[in-house]
Amino acid sequence: MADHKWRVYPLVVGEAEVPQVLDVFWSLSKDKSLVTVPILAWLLVPLNHHTEPILVDTGFRDAERCMKVHGLGPHRTKPEWTLKQQLGNHGLALDEIKTVILTHLHYDHAGGCTQLPNARFVIQHSEMQAAAAPMVSPRLEFGGGALFYDRKDIADLVDPLWPQVDLIEGDTEIAPGVKCVLFANTHTPGSQAVYVKTESGTAVILGDIARNVELNINQGIPPGLFYDLEATYRAMIRIKKEADIVLPCHDYNVVKKYADGL
Repeated sequence: MADHKWRVYPLVVGEAEVPQVLDVFWSLSKDKSLVTVPILAWLLVPLNHHTEPILVDTGFRDAERCMKVHGLGPHRTKPEWTLKQQLGNHGLALDEIKTVILTHLHYDHAGGCTQLPNARFVIQHSEMQAAAAPMVSPRLEFGGGALFYDRKDIADLVDPLWPQVDLIEGDTEIAPGVKCVLFANTHTPGSQAVYVKTESGTAVILGDIARNVELNINQGIPPGLFYDLEATYRAMIRIKKEADIVLPCHDYNVVKKYADGL
């Protein structure tokens, strides 16, 4: 039955060079090289055509800002990687997106919200709190002094987009077959995964709760950035049990494998 099942498409909305050590907690990795990763959003299209498409994450605001403000390595964009073009490839305009789920509010996931004038933005309440007042020294040389929350992105969500923000508490069904699952204090205080029913089983869009499926999910080794080690470890175990398909947000293998949709 196609009822309440979805097809999932990865959308490449940017690219970055990041340290390989982000895949392993406490940077306990011998590989100190940089790796090129995509910045992904996700388009969820219902198979029954009775529900509107849903967008998960929106990419970064500006590649130059990622490097200048956040003190990060090379970030890139291309005309074909704009959110407008990526949605257009699927016959959708920016103003046709009515629901956006934000896995968390870091610069590379919540930077494109102002491009979506008719969307409601589904965010965990605890994530909005953490993003508005992050607990970190402003003297930190990278992360913009805000643990990778971009002040402009958060300001847009607080105002002028505030009437469109839908703050949720914990696990919440967004549409039949699509559910937000809170994994508190993993990558961020209010990180949520998106569980999607597909014809191939339950797909779980991770945000950055995990980065490397083999290391983080299959072997249970938490990634390099987390708030609470035990909470992150338990999240790895739970996701491995519950997910038929695991979809990290910074993996070109996912883009190649599911280019035609999952």
